[in-house]
Amino acid sequence: MLRSLAPHTRRLLNSFAYTGLVAVVAALGYLTFYALNHRHDAESTSGTAAESATTPLFELSNFSVRLEKSSDAERLTIAVRLRLTATGSVDCAIYVVARNDHVSPKIWAVWPPQDAAGAMTAGGHFRGNNPTSGQNLQLTTHWTRVTATIDHPIGQPAFDVVTVYLVSPQGEILLSRPFVL
Repeated sequence: MLRSLAPHTRRLLNSFAYTGLVAVVAALGYLTFYALNHRHDAESTSGTAAESATTPLFELSNFSVRLEKSSDAERLTIAVRLRLTATGSVDCAIYVVARNDHVSPKIWAVWPPQDAAGAMTAGGHFRGNNPTSGQNLQLTTHWTRVTATIDHPIGQPAFDVVTVYLVSPQGEILLSRPFVL
């Protein structure tokens, strides 16, 4: 059919077809560029949200342990700094548990000291049903220093793990952070 047209008309139609093809390729290139940029922006926004979701609510710093021995007593002094990573404040109770489960019998101790109805079981495990027996704290974005002194049984092997627990007033564990000594 195109052969039956005059050469001048044929060139004009070919030119229009070529121009249309270039326009379609340009439009597809633009749409691809737009889609890739839009997807990249969405990933960077969701990446920021994912990072903030994985940021812990509490930050611990400057954890230190010192064993003090005398002829009639042995004590473990633990110091740690705590703060919130988000604005606001959180009321909680802190417990510090020192353990050695690699000896028989297992040895453990807790600060602040607990009675039989406290937050620790007779086997030295945290049950958290009595958050009022811990040391009460109100954490903010400012650092709070906590120093705990735990009596160590004289002549017994050393504690090998210290765990810091933060517990809500309702008894749910907000943080459980072990430190291997």
